[in-house]
Amino acid sequence: MRAMKTTATYRTNAKDALYRKPADSEFPADSLKHLTVSLRTQWKRYRKRLKRCQENFSEEAVHESRVETRRLLATVELLGAFIRDERIKKAQRALKRHLDTFDDLRDTQVQLRYVSKMLRAYPAARLFHAYLLKWGDRYTTETRKRIKRIKTKRLGQIIASCKEEMRQERKRRTSKQALTNLMRAVNRAFARVVQLKARIDPDNTATIHRMRIAFKKFRYMVEALLTLLPGVTEKRLAAMHHYQTMMGDIQDIEVLIVTLGKFFKKKVVRTESDRYFRDELLRRCQWLVQRYMHTADMLHEFDPLPVPEIKPARPKKRGGRQ
Repeated sequence: MRAMKTTATYRTNAKDALYRKPADSEFPADSLKHLTVSLRTQWKRYRKRLKRCQENFSEEAVHESRVETRRLLATVELLGAFIRDERIKKAQRALKRHLDTFDDLRDTQVQLRYVSKMLRAYPAARLFHAYLLKWGDRYTTETRKRIKRIKTKRLGQIIASCKEEMRQERKRRTSKQALTNLMRAVNRAFARVVQLKARIDPDNTATIHRMRIAFKKFRYMVEALLTLLPGVTEKRLAAMHHYQTMMGDIQDIEVLIVTLGKFFKKKVVRTESDRYFRDELLRRCQWLVQRYMHTADMLHEFDPLPVPEIKPARPKKRGGRQ
């Protein structure tokens, strides 16, 4: 119930608490320059967190590296509003491969934290916890080796060519045209989320998972453009994170139930305790789905900024009568 109250708190906030309409003067004078600076800053943060993860491997370092990778990926995807070539796709593929490196380890770490809270109440959770620990050790060893093999030289060359292309774009577009292109990209990402929300089936959690992926992309785009979107408040960012977490909790327990099924297949004897443990996880999953569905319409509070209107230039008047 505590989580439901937290959600209700967000829903009772006035919409202007999540979004404050900015004055025209608050927008940066050069949108493309700000995006280029954001790319340069995020590239630096990505390399810093990756290096830390390679040199001092830990759960915290893994988390920070994943976050910075997603932020850089969102920034690169925004460049697609101006750069339409293979460079964007190559950068996206490299960053997604980096994220895939952490998947198994991250899932196991989440599952261990979840199951550790159930050890006293459910005897079956103890053997399962030991099973997860064994796989956690294996994934830690594998991930540590794989992360050390990640090189950034080739990706750095792609990022450098993107920055050069953006400098050329600044000569071809006005700031308002650039801002319009960026907001159209964000609006398209949001429209995709809305489309997937309409397809959600509470009995099919895969539909919620697909929407979560799209929403995560949209959320990181908004964060990447914070310097360009002065109307986005801290409350709005916190609310977006909370909304995404509700969907993420469903995915986490779904993956946990699948892993438990694999564990049970290896057991020679199934006990009544096993059934109680699995039934409890299924019950919690259903509750998480109900919690999300109760507040799913909160999505519409995250509508992006309206696309700025570009007025056509007035033709210059010629001398004399027309």
